[in-house]
Amino acid sequence: MAELLKILWWLFFTIFKFIWTPFTLITTTDYLWWEAWLLTVGGGWIGVFIFFYFGKVLVNFFSKRSKGPRSRFSKLNRFIVKTKAKYGLTGLVAIIGIISIPVCSLIAAAYFDKKAVRALLLSVVIWGTSLIGIFYAGKSFLF
Repeated sequence: MAELLKILWWLFFTIFKFIWTPFTLITTTDYLWWEAWLLTVGGGWIGVFIFFYFGKVLVNFFSKRSKGPRSRFSKLNRFIVKTKAKYGLTGLVAIIGIISIPVCSLIAAAYFDKKAVRALLLSVVIWGTSLIGIFYAGKSFLF
């Protein structure tokens, strides 16, 4: 039971602090590299699913409540449109490890269709694999 709670804690931690999870897992536990990878990627995937689909629900709720299209562009709206046009989904998935899974998933839910989930999941795998590799190589080098 204690091990299950420990695993659930790591999955929860991964959702919100994705970039720190591999380092913390490797330095504070005795998990093997593939166990740390599974916890990192698994927690990231759970976070993507939760926040993307929750974001879709929020976007749909607020779009139905709005009284029509706003014709005014603020500085923030212009920035968002320019950024989306310039970097798109590729830019968003490239920074998912830096920004955070919830923020990137909510942005993807607001501005992209459901195909973005696959890109987010692939990005979590790439980021997780890279971080685990870097931290395990550093652990074997430093310790």
